[in-house]
Formats: sequence, structure tokens, C-alpha cells
Amino acid sequence: MERYNGIGVPCISTTHKLEIVGFNDVAKNMFGRALKMSSMGEKKIVLTALINSNISNFLSWVTNNDQDYIELKVLCHGAVKHFVANFKSVNQIDSFGNEVQLYNFCFFPLDSYHSLNKDFNLYRSVYMNSTQAIYITDYQHNIVSINPSFVNLLSRSIKDVMGKNDGVIYTQDSHARLQELLATLATERDDVSERLECIRRYPNGEPEIIFCKVHINVIFDEETQEKQYLHILDDVTQQVSIEQSLSIAAYTDSLTGLSNRMSFNEKFKSMYDSAQRLGEKLCVFYIDLDRFKYLNDEYGHDYGDLLLKHVSERLLGCFKKQDLVARVGGDEFVAVIQSDEDVECFERIALRTINELSKPYTLNELHYTCTCSIGVSIYPDDAVDQEYLLKAADSAMYIAKQNGRNNFSFFDLNHKKTEDEHQKIIKIVEKALADNKIIPYFQPIHDVVTGDLVSFEALARYSNEKKEILPPSYFMPSIEQDVLLIGLGVTIIKQVVTQLRMLESHGVTIPISINLSSYQLLSEVIIKQLEMIALRFPQFVPLLNIEITETLIFENNQFVIVNIARLVECGFRLMLDDFGTGYSSIYSLKKFKFETVKIDKTFIDDINSGNIEDQTLLNTIISLVKNLKLNIICEGVETASQVAFLKDKHCGYAQGFFYSEAISKAKMHEYIKKHSKKETFLPIKIPMQ
Repeated sequence: MERYNGIGVPCISTTHKLEIVGFNDVAKNMFGRALKMSSMGEKKIVLTALINSNISNFLSWVTNNDQDYIELKVLCHGAVKHFVANFKSVNQIDSFGNEVQLYNFCFFPLDSYHSLNKDFNLYRSVYMNSTQAIYITDYQHNIVSINPSFVNLLSRSIKDVMGKNDGVIYTQDSHARLQELLATLATERDDVSERLECIRRYPNGEPEIIFCKVHINVIFDEETQEKQYLHILDDVTQQVSIEQSLSIAAYTDSLTGLSNRMSFNEKFKSMYDSAQRLGEKLCVFYIDLDRFKYLNDEYGHDYGDLLLKHVSERLLGCFKKQDLVARVGGDEFVAVIQSDEDVECFERIALRTINELSKPYTLNELHYTCTCSIGVSIYPDDAVDQEYLLKAADSAMYIAKQNGRNNFSFFDLNHKKTEDEHQKIIKIVEKALADNKIIPYFQPIHDVVTGDLVSFEALARYSNEKKEILPPSYFMPSIEQDVLLIGLGVTIIKQVVTQLRMLESHGVTIPISINLSSYQLLSEVIIKQLEMIALRFPQFVPLLNIEITETLIFENNQFVIVNIARLVECGFRLMLDDFGTGYSSIYSLKKFKFETVKIDKTFIDDINSGNIEDQTLLNTIISLVKNLKLNIICEGVETASQVAFLKDKHCGYAQGFFYSEAISKAKMHEYIKKHSKKETFLPIKIPMQ
């Protein structure tokens, strides 16, 4: 009876014949001398000796066990008191090793019983009416009790869960975590809580995952001394949804749905650490859209945003699900692959990405083609540091742009040195433009037959701090695909107009041509600058000729087509520069209404080579242009024999060192006086020979 000593009511143990064999201290103190005598003598006292009335009912109750309790009058030190009694039959091994049946009786004073019953009803009401889902498991984690809120929350009936392991209400990972928590609860503390995934299962529907904050308390069965677990569940699905939304907002690019820079930094570090640990390669693709700024400037950011969305979708299709694809800047993307593949595999991926991104896009009503440049670096070949690996890919991307765009480049240390020099020159040009150190020099163009001066070509020069005049070959390769080229174009146009006005003030009108690349023709700034000149200085429109290169690149670009049409509408005359070098298309000669073709210096050099095939090719080009009724200007003429050949072929006009190198604006007026008898020149439309 030792385990009953901690219970505050009388407890008596008897044989099946109701002979008293044990009792707790409370019973001994309450029932008095009879129990003391029972503990001292050999003769056993029968429990009925303590019962003052209704003994027959008591015996029937014990025999039939047809109700949980019975009210009795019991002798207590000669006085009679009212009790409510219950009992439990248990089997026990005696000192001889025999199994015997015992009855354990508990007597509750009637006043105390009513109080306990009242408390029990209160606790039961709280349990049943709680808005929190509650369930209780035994020490084997089988569910022994649930409340109505549990049924409502998880859509589980009593029959569905009662007696089953509580793993049926959790996802596999969450139940494993629950077991870890319960093990901690048993050894470290009395309660624990954590957010877990529960399964809400509808009778005729698919299971639904919800999130619950689960609070667990350990409780003990006083009779069996076994542990039970009280679980209280709070539905926090909405809170989790809000947190996930905030997390997505913090780590996802809102426009494209790709990882943003913050997310990229974390995932990139994780992949880098994993590659180090597993001894695998890490390949970084730095992807930049070519001439994206023009789309934004010309059509607005809505079109630019739409393009970025389409590009993101295509990028995801170029890489696997486990690869990292992120948008880290306006039109800059980075993809990272952790793999043990060879370099050829990475090359195929880069080519596939370029091909996919260069396919036409539909942006509302606009059909647009956009290319990209990709730089590729590989860990550990190119860098063993996470930061430098990314910089290496960025550096390789700029090399890809320098090599003509719409291609890719692997990182190379020599390329890195080239890129560093490239960036250095960009800074020099940026400062030179700000300080007005980029100036036009003017190369004369002469009539091959008469030798008379007919016009000039404006060529950009850099006047450095040492007063040296550096040619375009020093700085142009570094900025030909950079926004600085737009600034340079505007600068040269303004200075050429200023020079035309200066010559006009001296009574001289002579055509001057300026060069515009395909990149500059995409610029709304430059086109509007020329339109403004046509409006303010209409007298200069026939004199300000536009030399265009790279027609093969832009002849299917509708932006350039529209811009060229705007220039023609203003009255500007078009000249096709460097014809025959691979950038020019014969079809573009008519499509863009060119009036003059400039034959590249490489063909003029062939005149003195003595090679019949070279001269035949030049003859073919000259005949083609003349048959199209276009004017011809030959570039790079340096010898009298070249002039004689061109005169014989009726080529018309030429420029080169045979006549003069490019001269400063200060020397132009003097040159005009020396090489021409007139001060009013024909417009660029020169009569055919």
C-alpha cells in the first residue's frame, strides 16, 4: 500500500473475501482502532465490519461491479461518517509466488467527493469546450483522448484516430521531429513546443497540410505511474503563410520570380561550400543583355520589364532545377552549376543559353530581338575564392561584349588584363568627354580626276594631357559598345555643326560627313540631336552627311530602320562606310537609300599587290556600285598608282594620305583655299562620272 500513502483519501486493500490485508496512513488515522488491531493480530478483519449500513447493497456492488461508486456509512472512531467508495480489482503475486486477486478500495468523504466531482466537471468542461485542439497519448504515443476542437481542426473523427499512434496526424518529417522533442521532454524539461506540419484529412478530399504550434506536457497516471502526454495544437497556418510571403519578398526578385541578389549570395555560398567539401566544380555564368537600355529609352520600362520576364523564363529552361539562377541587376543574371562535368559541357550550356535568348520576343504588339553576352568562370580552375570567382565571370562577360556580343567567353587571365586596360581607357574617355578633350579632325576627300577638294570626313581624336593627338584606335575599341559612345557621338556632331557655322561665317560651305555606328543609330539621344539640327540649321542638312557601318548587324532591326527613316525624312544624305569588309549587305544599299558607297582601304591596297584575283574583286565591287547608280569614295588612297587605277575605273572620289592626313579645324580654311578654287561646294550628291 506504499504507493497509496501519497493519496489524501483512505485506501484499503482486501482479498476477494474482503479480508483487509493493507491500508494507507490516512485510512488508519480515519477508521481507528479496528485497522490497528488488523495490523497487529493474525485474524483478518473483514471490510464489512467497518460498514455501518446497507451491507447487502455493498456486497452486491462488489460482486456485480455494475456501477463506478457507491455511497456508504462507515465507522470512524465510534462515529459514523458518509463516504463515496470505488474499487479496482488487481492481480498480485504473493510472497509464495502465487497470483492472488486483491480489491483496492478508496473512500472519499462525501463533502470532498462533491468538491472533487465539481472540479472534475469544471476541468472536463474546459477540455471539451476549449477552442484549442487537444489530444492525449499514452506512453507508447497512442491517442487515448481528443476534444471536439481537435476534430474540427484536423477533420478527424474519434474512430479515425482513437487508439492509433499520433503519427497519423503529422507529416513524416514533423512526426520524426516530434519524437525528438518527446525524448528531450523526458530527460530535460516538463513541457516543450514547436511548429510542426499536421495533416488535415477530409472524408472525400485530398489531405491538406496545415501548420500547428504544438505544446506538449508530460503527465503521470497516479495508479500505473506511467507517463502520458498532453498535446495542445494552435493553427498557425495563416501566420506561416504571411511569414513565407515576407520571406519570398525578401529573397525573390519581384519582377521575374528568380532569386534576388540577397538570396543569390546565400545560395551561392552554400553551393561554394558544398563544392569545396565534395571536391566538385562550380561553374558561374554571368549573363548580360545586349543593348537593353535602348529598349527602355525608346519604348519605356514596361516593355523592358516584359522582356526581363520572358528572359527569366527562358533562362530557367536552360538550366536544371537544382542549379541557381538569379537576377542580380537591371539586366544582369547569374547562373551557377555545381557539377563534376567537363568544360565542354559548360560550353554547350552557354551556347544553348545564347541561342534561346536570341530568339525573337513578343512584347505586347512589338516583335523584338535581344541578344546576350555571357562570361564563364570555373572553380577551382579560375579562382579558389567565392568573390573572385564571381568577378572572373563578370570580367569574362565584358570580353564577350568586346568580341562582338551575342557570344560567350571563358575567363582567361590575359583577358582579365585586357579587360582591366579596357576599363582604364573607359575612365580616360569619360574624363576626356567631360573636359572637352575629344575633338574632331577632318580628312579631306578629293575628286580623283581633277584633284579638287570636295568634302571632309570628321574623325574623333583624343588630345591627352601631353598635348598628343591620339587616333580612334586608342580608345574606340573600348567604348564601341558602351554608353560613352553615345556621348562621343553627340560631342562630335555638335563640334561639326560649330565648324560648319564657322566656315559659313567665312563664306565657305562644304560637306562634312560624320560616322554613326549601329549602336549609335539605336540612340534616341543622337537621332533627336540631328532632328534638332535640321530644325535650327536647315542650311546644313545637305552638308552634314551620315556615314553608317555594320548594316548586316542592324538591317533587320526595326528600331534602326525607323531611326534611319527619320534621318532621311530630315533630308540627311546617307553614305555606306567600309563596304565589302563583311559588315555590309548588298540588299541594304537600296533598302536604306544610300547615295554614296565608301570602298574599304583593304581593297585599295590590293591595287598595288599585282594579284589579278584581288584586282578582279575590286573591279567587280566598283561595277556593282556604279550599276546601282551610287557614288563611290575610295578610302586609304596612298600612292599615285592607286589614283591612276581609280581614275581609269571612273571611281569618282578618294581620301587618304596621298591627299592629306586628318587635319585640325584650325587648318581647314587654309587647306580649302589651297586645294580648291571655289568656296561653295556641291552637296554630297555628286554627279556620276
